[in-house]
Amino acid sequence: MLDLPPALLPPGVIGPADADAPELALPLLSNRVTCGFPSPAEDFYGENDALDLNRHCILNPVSTFFMRADTGVSMINFGIYPDDTLIVDRSITPRHGHIVIAIWDSGFTCKQLQRRGRRFELHSGHPDYPPILVPPDMELEIWGVVTWNFRQLLGRRR
Repeated sequence: MLDLPPALLPPGVIGPADADAPELALPLLSNRVTCGFPSPAEDFYGENDALDLNRHCILNPVSTFFMRADTGVSMINFGIYPDDTLIVDRSITPRHGHIVIAIWDSGFTCKQLQRRGRRFELHSGHPDYPPILVPPDMELEIWGVVTWNFRQLLGRRR
Protein backbone atom coordinates (compact mmCIF):
# COMPACT_ATOMS: atom_id res chain seq x y z
CA MET A 1 0.00 0.00 0.00
CA LEU A 2 1.15 3.53 -0.73
CA ASP A 3 1.22 5.01 2.77
CA LEU A 4 2.03 8.69 2.30
CA PRO A 5 0.66 11.81 3.97
CA PRO A 6 -1.69 13.71 1.61
CA ALA A 7 0.93 16.41 0.96
CA LEU A 8 3.32 13.77 -0.42
CA LEU A 9 0.88 11.89 -2.66
CA PRO A 10 1.70 12.00 -6.36
CA PRO A 11 0.03 14.83 -8.32
CA GLY A 12 -3.49 13.89 -9.37
CA VAL A 13 -4.07 11.52 -6.46
CA ILE A 14 -6.80 12.83 -4.19
CA GLY A 15 -6.07 10.29 -1.50
CA PRO A 16 -6.67 6.79 -0.25
CA ALA A 17 -10.04 5.30 0.52
CA ASP A 18 -10.70 5.19 4.26
CA ALA A 19 -10.41 1.57 5.39
CA ASP A 20 -12.48 2.38 8.48
CA ALA A 21 -15.12 4.53 6.81
CA PRO A 22 -18.43 4.37 8.64
CA GLU A 23 -21.30 2.72 6.82
CA LEU A 24 -23.49 5.20 5.00
CA ALA A 25 -26.46 3.31 3.63
CA LEU A 26 -28.61 5.41 1.32
CA PRO A 27 -32.04 4.31 0.08
CA LEU A 28 -31.91 2.13 -3.03
CA LEU A 29 -35.17 2.13 -4.93
CA SER A 30 -36.17 -1.26 -6.28
CA ASN A 31 -37.37 0.33 -9.51
CA ARG A 32 -35.00 0.67 -12.41
CA VAL A 33 -35.13 4.04 -14.11
CA THR A 34 -35.82 4.07 -17.82
CA CYS A 35 -33.59 6.17 -19.99
CA GLY A 36 -36.01 6.02 -22.90
CA PHE A 37 -39.79 6.39 -22.75
CA PRO A 38 -40.79 7.03 -19.12
CA SER A 39 -42.89 4.58 -17.18
CA PRO A 40 -44.87 5.24 -14.00
CA ALA A 41 -42.57 4.94 -11.00
CA GLU A 42 -43.40 3.66 -7.58
CA ASP A 43 -42.56 6.19 -4.90
CA PHE A 44 -41.50 3.80 -2.18
CA TYR A 45 -38.66 1.49 -1.35
CA GLY A 46 -38.31 -1.49 0.91
CA GLU A 47 -37.00 -1.17 4.45
CA ASN A 48 -33.91 -3.24 3.64
CA ASP A 49 -33.20 -1.61 0.28
CA ALA A 50 -30.09 0.46 0.93
CA LEU A 51 -26.80 1.03 -0.81
CA ASP A 52 -23.54 1.72 1.01
CA LEU A 53 -21.20 3.30 -1.54
CA ASN A 54 -18.14 2.25 0.46
CA ARG A 55 -19.10 -1.41 0.25
CA HIS A 56 -20.46 -1.16 -3.29
CA CYS A 57 -17.56 0.71 -4.92
CA ILE A 58 -14.47 -0.08 -2.86
CA LEU A 59 -13.42 -3.72 -2.81
CA ASN A 60 -10.00 -3.27 -1.21
CA PRO A 61 -9.91 -0.09 0.92
CA VAL A 62 -6.20 -0.29 1.76
CA SER A 63 -5.23 -0.35 -1.92
CA THR A 64 -7.88 1.99 -3.31
CA PHE A 65 -7.31 5.64 -4.18
CA PHE A 66 -9.35 8.49 -5.61
CA MET A 67 -7.93 10.40 -8.57
CA ARG A 68 -9.31 13.34 -10.50
CA ALA A 69 -9.26 13.25 -14.31
CA ASP A 70 -7.46 16.24 -15.76
CA THR A 71 -8.81 18.65 -18.35
CA GLY A 72 -7.97 16.48 -21.38
CA VAL A 73 -10.60 14.79 -23.54
CA SER A 74 -8.68 11.70 -24.64
CA MET A 75 -10.90 9.31 -22.65
CA ILE A 76 -14.37 10.67 -23.40
CA ASN A 77 -15.39 7.69 -25.57
CA PHE A 78 -14.76 5.52 -22.52
CA GLY A 79 -17.02 7.80 -20.47
CA ILE A 80 -14.26 9.66 -18.62
CA TYR A 81 -14.55 13.44 -18.80
CA PRO A 82 -12.49 16.30 -17.34
CA ASP A 83 -12.80 16.58 -13.54
CA ASP A 84 -14.41 13.15 -13.13
CA THR A 85 -13.40 11.35 -9.95
CA LEU A 86 -11.90 7.93 -10.60
CA ILE A 87 -11.68 5.09 -8.10
CA VAL A 88 -8.40 3.27 -8.68
CA ASP A 89 -7.59 -0.10 -7.10
CA ARG A 90 -3.90 -0.98 -6.98
CA SER A 91 -4.52 -4.60 -5.92
CA ILE A 92 -6.23 -5.66 -9.17
CA THR A 93 -4.08 -7.37 -11.78
CA PRO A 94 -4.43 -5.32 -14.97
CA ARG A 95 -5.80 -7.20 -17.96
CA HIS A 96 -6.45 -6.53 -21.63
CA GLY A 97 -9.33 -4.07 -21.95
CA HIS A 98 -9.06 -2.60 -18.43
CA ILE A 99 -8.95 1.15 -17.99
CA VAL A 100 -5.70 1.70 -16.11
CA ILE A 101 -3.57 4.40 -14.60
CA ALA A 102 -0.11 3.92 -16.09
CA ILE A 103 3.08 5.76 -15.38
CA TRP A 104 4.25 7.05 -18.73
CA ASP A 105 6.67 9.83 -19.61
CA SER A 106 7.26 10.58 -15.89
CA GLY A 107 3.58 11.08 -15.06
CA PHE A 108 0.20 9.42 -14.69
CA THR A 109 -1.92 8.68 -17.73
CA CYS A 110 -5.36 7.10 -17.88
CA LYS A 111 -5.76 4.75 -20.85
CA GLN A 112 -7.24 1.44 -21.91
CA LEU A 113 -4.68 -1.36 -21.69
CA GLN A 114 -4.51 -3.54 -24.79
CA ARG A 115 -2.23 -6.47 -25.41
CA ARG A 116 -1.09 -7.29 -28.93
CA GLY A 117 0.85 -10.54 -28.76
CA ARG A 118 3.81 -9.81 -26.50
CA ARG A 119 3.44 -6.04 -26.79
CA PHE A 120 1.26 -3.67 -24.77
CA GLU A 121 -0.56 -0.61 -26.04
CA LEU A 122 -2.28 2.22 -24.18
CA HIS A 123 -5.37 3.39 -26.05
CA SER A 124 -7.23 6.62 -25.59
CA GLY A 125 -10.97 6.89 -25.99
CA HIS A 126 -10.81 9.57 -28.68
CA PRO A 127 -9.93 9.20 -32.37
CA ASP A 128 -7.67 12.28 -32.34
CA TYR A 129 -5.26 10.59 -29.91
CA PRO A 130 -3.23 7.68 -31.32
CA PRO A 131 -2.39 4.71 -29.10
CA ILE A 132 0.84 4.65 -27.14
CA LEU A 133 2.83 1.69 -28.44
CA VAL A 134 5.00 0.35 -25.65
CA PRO A 135 8.27 -1.03 -27.06
CA PRO A 136 8.65 -4.77 -26.29
CA ASP A 137 11.91 -4.15 -24.42
CA MET A 138 10.36 -1.49 -22.18
CA GLU A 139 8.65 -2.30 -18.88
CA LEU A 140 5.22 -0.71 -18.56
CA GLU A 141 4.32 0.32 -15.01
CA ILE A 142 0.60 0.09 -14.28
CA TRP A 143 -0.14 2.06 -11.11
CA GLY A 144 -3.71 0.78 -10.73
CA VAL A 145 -6.95 -0.27 -12.40
CA VAL A 146 -9.87 2.15 -12.64
CA THR A 147 -12.92 0.46 -11.13
CA TRP A 148 -15.41 3.34 -10.97
CA ASN A 149 -15.91 6.78 -12.45
CA PHE A 150 -18.01 9.51 -10.82
CA ARG A 151 -19.18 12.63 -12.62
CA GLN A 152 -20.99 15.49 -10.99
CA LEU A 153 -24.02 16.47 -13.06
CA LEU A 154 -24.92 19.66 -11.21
CA GLY A 155 -22.54 22.58 -10.80
CA ARG A 156 -19.97 22.17 -8.06
CA ARG A 157 -20.83 23.59 -4.67
CA ARG A 158 -18.48 26.28 -3.51
